[in-house]
Amino acid sequence: MPKVRIITERIASLSYKFAEQRNIFLIPVDIIHKDKVLKDDRDDKAEEFIRSMSTFDEIPSTAVPPQGEMIKSMQEAMKGYEQGIYIAASSKLSGIFSAGQKAAQKLRDEGKDIQVFDSQTVVSMEGFMAYVAESLADEGNDFNAIWKYLEKLRDERRVVEYGVIQTLKYLEKNGRIGKAKAWLANIFSFKPIISAKNGLLEPVARARTNNQALELVVQKIKEDIVRTGATTVKVMYDYGLSDDFLMEVVNLRIKEEFDAEVVSYNQISTAIACHLGPEVWGVCVLLE
Repeated sequence: MPKVRIITERIASLSYKFAEQRNIFLIPVDIIHKDKVLKDDRDDKAEEFIRSMSTFDEIPSTAVPPQGEMIKSMQEAMKGYEQGIYIAASSKLSGIFSAGQKAAQKLRDEGKDIQVFDSQTVVSMEGFMAYVAESLADEGNDFNAIWKYLEKLRDERRVVEYGVIQTLKYLEKNGRIGKAKAWLANIFSFKPIISAKNGLLEPVARARTNNQALELVVQKIKEDIVRTGATTVKVMYDYGLSDDFLMEVVNLRIKEEFDAEVVSYNQISTAIACHLGPEVWGVCVLLE
């Protein structure tokens, strides 16, 4: 068994099935819809919720789990482990980083060495970091080596995702995108392409169609490969309602262009669906 426990939360959009296979512990997040609190704690519940969103007359909101639940989740995660790394969603986008720090302090008081890493990302960028960290832990790397590599991935932006937004109404409502209001105001006939920069989600391009967006994403990844000097590319795909376009079109193009290894297809979490819309799709690459 690895010596270091890797923890993240469902904002990372890893499925519970994938996380269990990879020995990554997922902390559920809360969705608030019509004054009811719903837990994103099972893959089938998340899929049903996302498919139902088109019928909602109001956009759901999200909430950080109560402190007691955060502590309980971390205590469960750390059973059998003395050290752990909680890879949290960007502190500039979610209060879960701060909640994680408080919960981790409680566990340190109980004798568990757990630290909280600010990924400065969300969605599969965060999920990819957890995947890499678990792989390193499984290979026997110690806490410091894993932490330093996570810093390298984050600070050199070696995990990059481009998400293609299909409707702007969710972004308009929740305000989770930085420096974008004026840019978005004139593009209602366009699909914004967003990515994480400096801990925030920001628009990087726009397209009229999904096929045009795909070509822009390919170009952006090429630029990232040059920027990082990467020689290998691994990919995670994010989708909301359906992965058909990703499997039938996007994956073929990405593999053709980059000979990329596909790690997983991730249905976005309910929290991400509430902020970016249920029809968003994205390509996340690990550049090494």
